[in-house]
Amino acid sequence: MDNLERPFATGRTAEIYAYGDDKVLKLFYPTTPLPWIEKEAYTSPYIQKMQLPVPGVFEQVNINGRMGIIYEKIEGPSLLNELAKKPWRATRYARLLANLHARVHEVPAPPDIESQREWARGGIPETEKLPIDLKVSVLRLLDSMPDGNQLCHGDFHPGNIMMTQRGPIIIDWMTASKGTGSGDVARTAIILEVAKAPQGTPMRWLLEWIRRLLLGTYLKTYFQLRPVEKDLFPAWRTIMAANFFVDVSLPAEEANLMGIIKQGVLARSIGY
Repeated sequence: MDNLERPFATGRTAEIYAYGDDKVLKLFYPTTPLPWIEKEAYTSPYIQKMQLPVPGVFEQVNINGRMGIIYEKIEGPSLLNELAKKPWRATRYARLLANLHARVHEVPAPPDIESQREWARGGIPETEKLPIDLKVSVLRLLDSMPDGNQLCHGDFHPGNIMMTQRGPIIIDWMTASKGTGSGDVARTAIILEVAKAPQGTPMRWLLEWIRRLLLGTYLKTYFQLRPVEKDLFPAWRTIMAANFFVDVSLPAEEANLMGIIKQGVLARSIGY
């Protein structure tokens, strides 16, 4: 299948093409790092065997020099789109998000996958955006975190949950790692915390209220399901804020994340 039509979806790392009637081709850009592709190709069949609600995976392909993976075709809107259309269901959707995430963390990670600590370190050591003292404090905090052996998604948010006739399906496992549920939940919390509507957005106050309701209900529900993850959450929230900070460019997001990092480092230094 060398002659592809136009993709029906595009993302940060790949384009998505129809592949027959019931499959899709996730075709990675030439610039997507090979280790990222190899990790997704390695973890996807494993995750499917663990009976999590994920797309079926069929095979790896090479098309015109580009690596790709053939997946089951998933039909339905994302949870994010459903939330945008039915904001009055924010509480229900937040509970769904938490229940799905708790299911993921019941699964042990495959043996040869990247550690969460290695993944979270990311570009923190090299970045010049963080002051040296904060960088050192965050890296020291990261090194003190336990290894963990749970399957972690790394990018778990409403945009990566597809609402289908057979139930919600979790997609996009390229950032999967082996670690702790608390770290994975902290990553999701940071994503939801920085996803603020820009100044001047119509009905911004309502969007902010929905975002806060979604985040608060998600965290409350998750920690009811897995209370053991709560103790390490504040430390991981600080770490994940720094991880996220490295790649953002909007001043409002940078200011928000910097506040979280400083607050977390200060709380740690005085024993909270």
